[in-house]
Amino acid sequence: MTTTETTELESEKSGFGFAFGAYLLWGLAPLYWHQVASIPAGQVTAQRAVQTMVILVAFLWIVRKQSPRSLLVATKANQIHLVAGLLLGLNWLVFVYAVATERVVEVSLGYFINPLMSVFLGVVFLGERLSRVGWFAIATAALGVGVLGFEAGSLPWISLVLASSFAVYGLTKKQSTRGPIEGLAMETIWIVPFAVAYLGWVALSGGSGGGGSVSVNSMSVSGISLGEGSAPVFAGLIGLATAAPLLLFARAAQSIPLWAIGLMQYMAPSIQFAIGVFVFGETANPTRLVGFAIIWFGLAVFAFENLQKVRTRLRVAS
Repeated sequence: MTTTETTELESEKSGFGFAFGAYLLWGLAPLYWHQVASIPAGQVTAQRAVQTMVILVAFLWIVRKQSPRSLLVATKANQIHLVAGLLLGLNWLVFVYAVATERVVEVSLGYFINPLMSVFLGVVFLGERLSRVGWFAIATAALGVGVLGFEAGSLPWISLVLASSFAVYGLTKKQSTRGPIEGLAMETIWIVPFAVAYLGWVALSGGSGGGGSVSVNSMSVSGISLGEGSAPVFAGLIGLATAAPLLLFARAAQSIPLWAIGLMQYMAPSIQFAIGVFVFGETANPTRLVGFAIIWFGLAVFAFENLQKVRTRLRVAS
């Protein structure tokens, strides 16, 4: 094996690690967002954009000595991240709307459809290929998603928008030559003007959703009524909780095939399902359990085949 091939193999191995970390954090995310449930969803979304941008720009400026102005230089990469930022903002907005209107089942279904969208885009636009076992895993996962859709009663637009927006976001990130931190910083820079405008409108109007500067236990942050208990502390971590998995995802998207990203995405909703049932005590009816079981079976088949491939490649490399 040549030096280039060895380097590519190492990059791919690290990419799978980054992807695993991203989906693990997204899977465990309900444990965090449960702590800020008293904060209006729209303001949480706006704060995600603002805090994430501040964290990333500060890191680039202080640690890497990179001026924020360098992010604004007109390049093709910035055009790519403009599209990525708009897609990310759309995904967050629809998610917030769905939660606010109590359509969480549709949100969950969207995140199960999303990996299938990623696989489709990888095959169609990037010419990625799948083995027969890979196609079997996808077909099995599609069947499981179909069962979940049947259980939900329909395939609503919220699910489709969530799935397609993040799948196209992953495809867009694949085209970027920027590093993951610079790329995500640029994306949040595009979103922040809308977020700041919304927070300003809430603060000035004192409207619904806890707008205005409201003191709760003598604590308020950025015009948001934070509620009682530990919410103020956790609210200060919204940016970090948002940036960490997105950075891992951005790094993974640049080094592993999109079909692999698509199939690994089932980790997050599977973990969320376990948390919902065993931590939050939500009910899992038989039809939904069947859907999850089918998806998990497809993932097990896919994981076994790829584990065998990795072992073979490692033996050849050594």
